[in-house]
This record gives sequence, structure tokens and C-alpha cells, in this order.
Amino acid sequence: MFFIAKNHDSTDEAKEIESKDNPIYVKVDESTRSIIDKYKHLGTTISHLVKDAVEMYDEYSSMSPDVKAIINTYREEGEKLITFLERAIQYYGQQKNLDRDLWVRTREEMKMMLIGKTTFNQLIAAAEAPEDALEKPFKKNVAYDLILWYTGKPLKNLTIEDLINTIAKIWVVANYFYQIDVHQEGDEYHILFKHRQNKRYSRYWLGYFTEVFLSEDISFKCIPEGQAFEETLSMTIKVAFKKDT
Repeated sequence: MFFIAKNHDSTDEAKEIESKDNPIYVKVDESTRSIIDKYKHLGTTISHLVKDAVEMYDEYSSMSPDVKAIINTYREEGEKLITFLERAIQYYGQQKNLDRDLWVRTREEMKMMLIGKTTFNQLIAAAEAPEDALEKPFKKNVAYDLILWYTGKPLKNLTIEDLINTIAKIWVVANYFYQIDVHQEGDEYHILFKHRQNKRYSRYWLGYFTEVFLSEDISFKCIPEGQAFEETLSMTIKVAFKKDT
């Protein structure tokens, strides 16, 4: 009886193996056939293609309902799944980029500013000062501390481009302005500062940057002019001459 049972088990096992080894025949359309032929020419077997495709389908189908809901929410109408996944991965990569760290996300999403102690105190003083008394608050500033820190250059080696490009970079990163545009025509630079505050805010920064460009410590003579508007500050910086060192 034992041997009969054993033979019976062996027969069932053999049938199961035989069943699993049977080839699967599927009729495919022309577009699918073209894809198969494309990868066949690259040396990939059909069985390998089927295996990879089934595993990918299974992994996608096994995603949590929450993830699928996110895909359905943010996938544009008519957008291919692979296009959406590429877009999502690129966005994720941007979030991990050094320019998209936690601070930058906080700046963009929460509109927070990166403010040093001196600038903070000056802004408080400016807010408390009468409408026509902004000179004292912006006279003392730390602009050159930031510029020297960012450029890593001695003050005497700073160029006008170093000065303007650093301001355009740092003052946006700190979220004092959401955009700073710079246009050059010869030895004249037009800088457009954009913010979401008010005209008094523009007036404060006009005075602040006027002091920066009039500094006696830099190696060139500048003639700064500007206008303050409700959400925009417009400045023109003309380089008059390079000072003797």
C-alpha cells in the first residue's frame, strides 16, 4: 500500500510539473508584436519579456490603494502611465536636490525668510520708524558680510558682477524677494527686485542697496539710482570708474 501511494504521489507530481512546463500561447496585436520583435533583435527571449512584463504588472497591481489614488489624482487626462511616472520621479529628484532642501521648501511653501540678527533688528527698526525716517534703519547692514561669505573673495577683488550676482542669488534664497532680474547694457546694470510686501518695503531696500553700491570700500565707483513701487524695486547701477588701489 505504501508503494502504491508513493507511486500515486509521484504521478501527481509529474503531472503538475508537466502542466507548469506546458507553453503558453497568446495571440498579440501588431503593436505588441513590434515591441517583442524590437527586444528580440537585442537578444532578449520572449520568455524573459513575458516574465518581466508579468512581474511589473503584478508589482503595479499590488500597490496600495492610497498610492493608486495619488496617481489617479495627479495623472493628467490622456497621459501615459510611464510619462506620469517619469514626471513624478523628476519631481522627487528635484525635492532631493541641494537647491530643494528643507529650507528652500519652507521658503517657497510657507513664505518664510532667512534673516540674520542684524537685518532682523534693522527691519524691526524700519517698521517702527516714521514713514519719512527710513535712513537710520538701512544705514547699518550686513550685505558685504554675506557677499564676502558667498564669493570667498577679498573685498578689493570683488567685481561689479560679483556684487550684483550675489545679491540676485542670496536675497532670493533668503526670500526677501521671490525674483531678482538683472539686465546689462555696457557698463550699466538694471536690477528688478520683486516681492509681495508694500511700497515701504521697497523704499527700505532701495536705501539699503544704495548704501551697498555707494560703499567706499569697494574698488569701483558706482552711481546707483532707483524707484520704489508697491511690489517692485527698480534700480540702475552705472559703473563710473575703477578706483586706484
